[in-house]
Amino acid sequence: MKNTRQCTLLGVAIAGFLAAGAAQSATMLGAYIDNDGWNTAPLDQFNTDAAKPLAVVNVFSSFGQDWGSLNVQASNIVSRKATPLITWMPSISSRPDANLLGEISSGQWNGYIDGWINSLKLWQASYPADQKPTVLLRFAHEFNGNWYPWSNDPDGLKTAWRYLHNRFAQAGVTGVEWVWCANNASVDNYNDITRYYPGNDVVNWTALDGYNWGSNYSFTRWSGFAEIFSAPYTTLVTNYPDKPVLLAEVASAEASDQPNVDYGMTGNDGDAAESKAVWVQDMYTRMMTDYPAIRAVAWFNTNKELSWALNGAGNTGLAAYNAMISNSYYTGSFTPEGVIAVSKPTSGKGSKTGGKRVTTTSTLASIQQDSQTGLQQVLAVSKLPAVVGEKLLEREAQGFRTLSPAALKARRNSRIPE
Repeated sequence: MKNTRQCTLLGVAIAGFLAAGAAQSATMLGAYIDNDGWNTAPLDQFNTDAAKPLAVVNVFSSFGQDWGSLNVQASNIVSRKATPLITWMPSISSRPDANLLGEISSGQWNGYIDGWINSLKLWQASYPADQKPTVLLRFAHEFNGNWYPWSNDPDGLKTAWRYLHNRFAQAGVTGVEWVWCANNASVDNYNDITRYYPGNDVVNWTALDGYNWGSNYSFTRWSGFAEIFSAPYTTLVTNYPDKPVLLAEVASAEASDQPNVDYGMTGNDGDAAESKAVWVQDMYTRMMTDYPAIRAVAWFNTNKELSWALNGAGNTGLAAYNAMISNSYYTGSFTPEGVIAVSKPTSGKGSKTGGKRVTTTSTLASIQQDSQTGLQQVLAVSKLPAVVGEKLLEREAQGFRTLSPAALKARRNSRIPE
């Protein structure tokens, strides 16, 4: 009876809150910048070119690296008042095709892991107590792809994730937020990212990576933000409604890009009439209107497979980016755990998701007793985007399955540092 009364009161309070609307915490701006934080010049240049500074900066690190490297990279990022998003890749150059997840879980990497943890703690302790840096830790990302050796192994990922998290907890680590990050299209054998989820108790953020490849692959076309993200985003917020969402890698090709054969691209120039600036404007508009659970977004600001950057030579989209992030919805300041506040739902009718409607009423019926969790749940599932582009994602996934080993290796090597 007591629990029922608490839930009813909470539902009434939230319903009133929703009716009145509420200010939402700003979405944090982030990026991957050339040089992986080794040099502050690219960071400074981006912050100079952008209307607001970066709150989050993504860097890539493998199990062949430790805090001898990260100390420099993370310190450079923090010196610019940003938070490091460390993409921690269980891979080593001497065995590039080895899946290390089982070795991690069986304790074979304890010495490396414990050394990593101790060095992290020493680095954090080098700052004043009231300025201790937070680290976002993105372990074994894009696990539902087929280009990394840890892909396609849901049980292995879950076990290794919980093992790692437990070692951090036993060591008394604080100031680390765990980022569980899927690829937008499932290229694996399961087509269900929830099978990889290690548990609410060991995840702070859910996250997605996704790119507009244009027509450069034979199996892709110019795709809008909603076509790339609406389906996987809906999966995240309906399954994990109390977790903020981070777009850890997102970018659009230039319409002028030509297929890069080094990555197995055999497409065409059918997207020549498209506009990256329009794509950018649409992305940041949609995040404000239809994707309230996204609390941080990191643009992949480098020209690798294609011309992803905003402010490089020959790149477009920077003016559109600056116009959009000038809105107070976006911030260059980091907020721990991406605090979510409730926003007003659209008309109270719910949102269409794959033929089904999720309503505020049904959401309130399942609210947990924890008020913060309940508020986050209402936010996440009372305002969902219409799901579009599912067939495009299926086609993209099938296309990546047919790429040559050399093309997949090129994609992998474009992220894993030497």
